[in-house]
Amino acid sequence: MEAELSELIRFEREGSVGILRFIQPKKRNPYSIAFVEELVAHLREAERDDTIRAVIMTGGEHFSSGGDLVGFQAEIVKGARATSEMVDRVHDGGRAAYHFRKPLISAVCGVAFGAGLSLALSADVVVAAEDARLCEVFARVGGCPDTGSSWLLQQRAGAGVARMLVLTGREIDGRTAKDLRVVEECVPAEQVEDRALEIAREIGQHPMFGVQTAKRVMRATAECSYLEALDIERDSQSVLLCAHDFPEAMKAFSEKRKPEFNDQ
Repeated sequence: MEAELSELIRFEREGSVGILRFIQPKKRNPYSIAFVEELVAHLREAERDDTIRAVIMTGGEHFSSGGDLVGFQAEIVKGARATSEMVDRVHDGGRAAYHFRKPLISAVCGVAFGAGLSLALSADVVVAAEDARLCEVFARVGGCPDTGSSWLLQQRAGAGVARMLVLTGREIDGRTAKDLRVVEECVPAEQVEDRALEIAREIGQHPMFGVQTAKRVMRATAECSYLEALDIERDSQSVLLCAHDFPEAMKAFSEKRKPEFNDQ
């Protein structure tokens, strides 16, 4: 069922799963300022909607070819300050996706280059088509990573693999991306969206307060030491142990029945 229509992104629903569908696949869904603004608006709306339990991002035939280099020229010619401000506006898309409180899944077919790949990697789980084309294209055009690529890729694949992909500008397919741990799952192209939906529904069956807290904990501990991670886990788990879901789970366990969570 369609919820909203726009020129660049359409928001759809499959039950409790929201789908952000990029709708310029013939142009390979360029990562323009207008695209970023729509993406941020849709993510904020999905975050406010308590009936949405998880969200999928997909570009259909192509996920995203990356930054709209032609469109960016109008700002670049104004000088360093205007360029810096433009890049920061572009980064708003990655910030919104990375900080999205609910589970976020990328379903990647076709190309995911540059900023498009960064956006895919900002999700919690990436499902890629076997023949998807992923590329940290920045070196090919005399640039360096932006839109979070330098950090996101190292988090998933490790520093060595990240440096190799960034410095060579090498294009890899979905199978290779899975082998290198750049993406979590790899399936035939015609199965990508269905697999993403399966994962979203699998996650969505769990109590959302716990899921969202777990996501926040995982993101926070990825950026700290082991001892700091223990403190983050302690503080968050202490809240959950006293929340409405966990006590019900413990009661159900002792009574040998299925728990009845308040948010389902």
